[in-house]
Amino acid sequence: MKTHRLENLFTASFLLCAALMPSTARADADACTVLTPAQVGAAVGVTVPAGTHVTPTFVRICTWQASGSTVKFVTLYLQTAAAYDGGKRMAAEMTATGAGIKAATVGDDAYYFVTGSQVGLLVKKGSNSFKVTVYATIPVEQKETMELTLAKEAVAKL
Repeated sequence: MKTHRLENLFTASFLLCAALMPSTARADADACTVLTPAQVGAAVGVTVPAGTHVTPTFVRICTWQASGSTVKFVTLYLQTAAAYDGGKRMAAEMTATGAGIKAATVGDDAYYFVTGSQVGLLVKKGSNSFKVTVYATIPVEQKETMELTLAKEAVAKL
């Protein structure tokens, strides 16, 4: 019981720090222009509408909602290479809590951050980086495959 609380605390701390890291590079880029609904739909196997932003002024995160599927939504978060490097160091330190990182083959450097049944693919390409996440009730390996497909599409536009 105490172990799960500690794992949850570390996971929450990692996600909060990653979200708060400076992301000035590509800050003017609109994440919803990096992937099309057709690309997202093809990767996850279900039609999705155009992506949306959490708020109209914060365009570095785009969310594509899926309906009638085990896939709930997909997010793309644009950030700097510095944010990527800091996140990777923190992820490596968190492996003792049960979270894990696994190398991915896309961009200049990439890794999957896995905690429990959740996974996100973080990619660095030049001075830019991004995180793509598929939120679904499917095995982690399937999410990883979907995220890798989307990451390859995104890297082509950076």
